[in-house]
Amino acid sequence: MKKTVIITLLGIIMFSCAKEKKSEQQLEETKVENTKEAKVEGINWDEVSDLKDIGNFPFVTAPSGLKISNEKEGLSEFFDYETMQNYTGTSVYETEGKLGILTFEGADGKDFNQKLFDKSVYDYFDKIGAKSIYKGNFPENESDRAKLEKNMWSGKNRTSGLLRESDSPFAVYIFKNKGKKYVVNIQSNSAQGNIFIMELKDFEQTIEKYTAEQMKTDIDKTGKAVLHINFDTDKATLQPEGEKVVAEIVLLLNANSKLNLSIEGHTDNSGNDARNQILSEQRANAVMHDLTEKGIDAKRLKAKGFGSKKPLKSNDTEQDKAENRRVELVKF
Repeated sequence: MKKTVIITLLGIIMFSCAKEKKSEQQLEETKVENTKEAKVEGINWDEVSDLKDIGNFPFVTAPSGLKISNEKEGLSEFFDYETMQNYTGTSVYETEGKLGILTFEGADGKDFNQKLFDKSVYDYFDKIGAKSIYKGNFPENESDRAKLEKNMWSGKNRTSGLLRESDSPFAVYIFKNKGKKYVVNIQSNSAQGNIFIMELKDFEQTIEKYTAEQMKTDIDKTGKAVLHINFDTDKATLQPEGEKVVAEIVLLLNANSKLNLSIEGHTDNSGNDARNQILSEQRANAVMHDLTEKGIDAKRLKAKGFGSKKPLKSNDTEQDKAENRRVELVKF
């Protein structure tokens, strides 16, 4: 009887050990499988060739019979910094960097030839050795489709992007040149062809803290300091970075007891004039209120709003509009 119990216990222990070992093995297999999926969903740049003798960005010219619309330095539109969604066949991979857009149309009074565009462009990228990531229609997955539809950019001449429509398949290529990484999206329809080429580069923050000392220097030199204070969109609520700027204004005023400031709000030309006027006034008052809350005597302050009446730039680009959205500290 004792012998039977011992044998039974040994069997249970061996079964448990085997089960535990199998579970560990399954866990390791799962880890390996997940790693494989992660590689598929992204792009393994170590496996991408660095192409030689292909010229300079954007690396593409118009074939005979076609021309680049609104061409300037080989591009129809150019953006110093943008993001782009790229379909790998299994998922969407986001990149960031400088973006060039080439829009092709018929040359010499001829209509656009979609077959000529597709044959010329795809053959070119294949022959130079660019790696084809995907060719086909928009994915069926609604989540991936929604991400790809973010590929829409408004430039000086037009708005361009990947279109979700019938008979408009697209392709994604990648390559390296002189150590830099490039992603290309290509799409055409019966009216035009587009190449979206991005040189990948991580975003670099170039904004430096605008200190009380710098504000004082600018006011002494020009009579005012120009601040780009962060507010919530279409509101007068200060964001955390905006609060930091206001804290520097407090230091400025505490260090210069005889300095009085007119706080003047300005907007870009988006929206109507009446709304812009109200918004600029609200933002100027928000800054003044924050200063008084922090102990600055209200008698040393004024608040005004000018809406979009006094732009610093032309409002033609998003960058210029950002320059026009500002608060000025004017000495009085």
